[in-house]
Order: sequence, then structure tokens, then C-alpha cells
Amino acid sequence: MSVVNLVRYCSVTSRLSYFTARSLLTVESTNCDARRHAGHAHWQNIAKTKSANDQLKGRVIGKLSSKIVTAIKLNGNIVDPQYNAVLRSVLEECRKNNMPKETIDRSIKRAIAQKDNTKQAIYEFVGPGRAFCVIETMTDNPKRTYNYLNKSAAKIGIPEIAKGGQIAEFFDQRGYACIEKANITEEKATELAIEINAEEVIESIDDDGVREVWKFLGPPAFYGQMKVNLTQRGHNVTCDGSEFIPKVTVPLNERDKVLLRQIVAMFEELDSVEGVHTNAA
Repeated sequence: MSVVNLVRYCSVTSRLSYFTARSLLTVESTNCDARRHAGHAHWQNIAKTKSANDQLKGRVIGKLSSKIVTAIKLNGNIVDPQYNAVLRSVLEECRKNNMPKETIDRSIKRAIAQKDNTKQAIYEFVGPGRAFCVIETMTDNPKRTYNYLNKSAAKIGIPEIAKGGQIAEFFDQRGYACIEKANITEEKATELAIEINAEEVIESIDDDGVREVWKFLGPPAFYGQMKVNLTQRGHNVTCDGSEFIPKVTVPLNERDKVLLRQIVAMFEELDSVEGVHTNAA
């Protein structure tokens, strides 16, 4: 090999080594970064999931706290579960959901401390797709609750929350308690409704949106007693509460359905709110 060719060969070889070395360094450092970021993302996912679970648990405990207060206020301010069957049933539900004893005690004390004028207050608004929406609350200061709801509504573009009136007339308020439909005939369900003093029993879907159930209906404040009566007869109550049953339903497109779900979820997280009901089909 001539001297000129040898020099050219050495020059090309050194350049290849340089670029190869840089490429390897780049790949190696990229892999390190990927691993580091992958671990970081994994931790973020764990933290985000934990935060979501904590928020869900917080909402459940918040609703149970409201149930405790309602069970005491609507049953003569009796705080002894032995003499308040509705409260006893709610406390059993609290234990199943691992509600801390300190939180239960605080809720009972709050019910005792509240003024005797604590009562249900209904508010309403028109949602996406012209769906009628009713907000059910328990409050000792309706004006404060009204302002609080309007302030929250303004954040998501709802022009105004109105006091219950025209829209509420399109709903029937009923108390309900549900048991699984499996192995229970319509005849048996009807007999059971008579035994527990329910006004009506219908086929329905559970609050989880999956299970088929028999839904027993009665006066708004009677759901706790219906749950007690069903439990005493050996039936597992899958869900209970008070709801507004629409007299007429309104079909919504998919976009409006998604928006309405988000709005309902936002309101249900607020203090004093017992439930949000719509006439969306």
C-alpha cells in the first residue's frame, strides 16, 4: 500500500471510529435516559392511581358521613343504633367500607351539633341536550348552599342553578332498596314488597350498572327501613337511597352524555350534596 493510500485509510478509519463512538455513546445515554424516565413514569402512574383511589375512597366516606347525619336527623335525632334501625344499617355499611371510627364519631357529633332546621333543599338546572337535572342536598342554610352551588356551576359554564320548582315537577321522589334478582320470581318479589311495606317493586339495574335487581320503592325517607326489613329476612341489599324518578326521559347524543356524566360527578363531590338526578335516557 502506498503512503498516500495508507494516510487516506487511517483518516477514514479514525472518522468511522469517531462517529461509531459517538453513536454508541448516544445510544447508551438514550437507553439510560429511557430507563430512568420509564422508572419515573412508573412511579407517576402509581402515584396517580393511588391519588385516584384516595379520591374515590374520600367521596365514598363523604357520602357515608352524610348518610349518618341524615339517618339521625330524619329519625328523631336518635344516635343509639339499638333504637335507630336506619342508623344501624348505615353504620354496618360504614364498617364494610372501612370507614375510620373517628370519622364515624365526628359525623354523629356533627348531626347532634347541627340545628334542628337541617332539611332537604332541592336545586335544579338544565344540562347538555336540554336534560333536566335536580340536585338533592341536606342543609341548615339553603341560601349559603345555593350560592355555593352557583359558584361551582360557574366554573364549568353552567349559567345558573335555580331553586327547586318547575324542573322538580317532572320527577317523582322515591326511596329505594335493591336486592339481586337471581332466584327470586316476580311473585316472590311482590310478596316481599308487601311484607316490608314497600309501595312498589320493579325490575331494574343496580347502581353499579351491571347486576339485574328487584328495586323496592317507597317514601323518600323510608329507604333505610326497607333495607333493614330486607336484611332481617336474609336478603343482601346491593344499594339503597333516595332518587328522583323522571316522568319523561330525554335522549342524548354521545357527546352530551359524556358532558352530563362529568357535570354530575363534579356536583356529587360537593359538600351537602346527597345526589344528582337527571331525566336523560
